[in-house]
Amino acid sequence: MSGLSFNALPPIDLPFRFFISAPLFIIACALLILFSGEALWLSRWQANMLALTHGFTLGFLTMVMMGALLQLLPVIGGIGLAKPRLMASTSHILYSAGVIALMLNFIFAENWLTISALILLSLGFGIYLCAIIWLLVKKISQSDAINGFRLALTSLVVVLLLGVLLLASRAGITMPFTLDKQFTNIHALFGLVGWAGILIISVSFQVLPMFHVAPNMPKYIRQYLSVSIFIFLLVYMVYAEFALGLIVISHGVFALTLFYVINQRKRKIDDTSIKYWQLAAATLLLLNVLYFLPDSFYRSADTPLFIALPDKTMLLTAIFIYFYLLSVIQAMLLKILPFLSYTHLQQRCLIDFSAMQFIPHMHEFLNKKQGLALYYLHILSGLSLLAVICEPSLYVFFAACLLLEFSWLLLLMIKCMHLYFTVSQKIHLSNKA
Repeated sequence: MSGLSFNALPPIDLPFRFFISAPLFIIACALLILFSGEALWLSRWQANMLALTHGFTLGFLTMVMMGALLQLLPVIGGIGLAKPRLMASTSHILYSAGVIALMLNFIFAENWLTISALILLSLGFGIYLCAIIWLLVKKISQSDAINGFRLALTSLVVVLLLGVLLLASRAGITMPFTLDKQFTNIHALFGLVGWAGILIISVSFQVLPMFHVAPNMPKYIRQYLSVSIFIFLLVYMVYAEFALGLIVISHGVFALTLFYVINQRKRKIDDTSIKYWQLAAATLLLLNVLYFLPDSFYRSADTPLFIALPDKTMLLTAIFIYFYLLSVIQAMLLKILPFLSYTHLQQRCLIDFSAMQFIPHMHEFLNKKQGLALYYLHILSGLSLLAVICEPSLYVFFAACLLLEFSWLLLLMIKCMHLYFTVSQKIHLSNKA
């Protein structure tokens, strides 16, 4: 907890609105899977598959990370955001509407939806990024986590600019250069590895020692891993195959470090969040194996395995998103939601310490059994995703698993937030008395 500041926390309902919106997009994705049928899994370039992918990456992953950064940056950096309520409320509404328009744009291919998505996402992202970048260019803490946040947000700017060009081209605006599939791959890789991946690595530097009494990541990992991955992303634009291999290996190094740090933690109690981190680390090691397998293992009648692996890019991307990115996001939500609720209520009691009696135990906000149930649902959904990639006729099973998992996550969020506001009201009445 050293070096952290809780004096500049924005109102808790601001990150809450980002968190509560995120599972709704996955629930919408589950309905899209049911609506699309087997044809959805024929190609990653299929229109509904693009809608599904952006529902996961923008609707869930980025939505949660935007909410988390609203709290993490003031705590780690010690400086509050300027006009947080106006900024967060406006960007959340515009961004949410923009993601909906983008998904509908892929499904129905209407020009007005393309233009709407272009405008709404540009404004929603733009307002948010300006506020966060303003914070990061100030004399804020120069910790390894903050420096990693800078690289992640730089990647997000690249993703946004490339996405704007792709949408503008889709809307019929003539471009001075060709937007081929490699351009789209750069857009996707900067989003998944640069924005989401580097942000997760940077957050782990703070979250693992803080919540799990684990040692700090080794100094060379904290100082060089995020920078190296960002450099490899730049190299990818010119030497794609060479850089992609280095990116995969870098994540393997991070996975081994994760296992080491988790194993060295002092509080070795059974913890669902730790299970998620271990799953994420194992996933990165598996990706190293799958990436460096010869192409003959994929979609080949002569595969050395008893079954031919499906399309390599789709398989690796699905595993990276679902078993790595989503696992870490859920791990952090299981810790951040109770921690934020407890911390904000504690701050409310500073003017009347007798009100501390109303604050429930941390585990009452989100108990262990409920978190463990979410973890097992996540495993089931992930396995059903792998099954549907191999056999598209199983799409109903995958959609049902998604609905179950993210409806449960939504219910846990609502329960936690309801308890927070109930206790907050009690403290308010106590302070008035």
